Amino acid sequence: MLRRTASSNLNLEVIKDLALKRATAKTYFAIGLLVLSLFAAFAITGQANKSVSVWSAATDLVAGDVIKSGSVTEVKVFLPNSSTKYLSVNSKIFNLVATRRILKGELLPASALSNNFAGESIRSVPLKIARNDLPNDLNSGQSVDIYSLPNSDLNSTKLRKTELISIAVVVESIDIKSKDMGGDIGIVLKIPERDVIYLLSALNQSRIVVVRNEI
Repeated sequence: MLRRTASSNLNLEVIKDLALKRATAKTYFAIGLLVLSLFAAFAITGQANKSVSVWSAATDLVAGDVIKSGSVTEVKVFLPNSSTKYLSVNSKIFNLVATRRILKGELLPASALSNNFAGESIRSVPLKIARNDLPNDLNSGQSVDIYSLPNSDLNSTKLRKTELISIAVVVESIDIKSKDMGGDIGIVLKIPERDVIYLLSALNQSRIVVVRNEI
């Protein structure tokens, strides 16, 4: 009987020892996870502190557009090696001119703005386009080509051909209300200055068709 009691006590001691070791191992493991999570939190905080505030395009810009308050928005980003390539919010960018196309949401590269623009000037041209002469789902900011389709003239013996007036122009805005009401749709296009006169002169004798060139 004494032997059984001693054996039982020994087994209990062994079980307690194993349980204690397991509990200790779990405790160390939990402490290790806590330490790792703290290191990760410190690392993330450290990276966040290295973020810089730069300018981003609030709308689509094309070459020749003047930067105004509504053209840009401030964003905070992490740029460890290329922060000098973009314009910080401390940079004086208003009244500078875009020298190339900059898409909405794109960070403003320092190389894409200039005090003087030697390229071609852009004009905002309002037009009324027949509902069937432009894509139904066309949105502002998209790029389009403009075609002139001659109207049939029974009194004229001269045959006019379909012409491409301007290529890769940006849609500045579309009158959403006119799209819902039916009939012609009001649209404003950013047209190179050289094409404006020709486009306006073609309005009286041609159908103007707007074709999206980016899918």
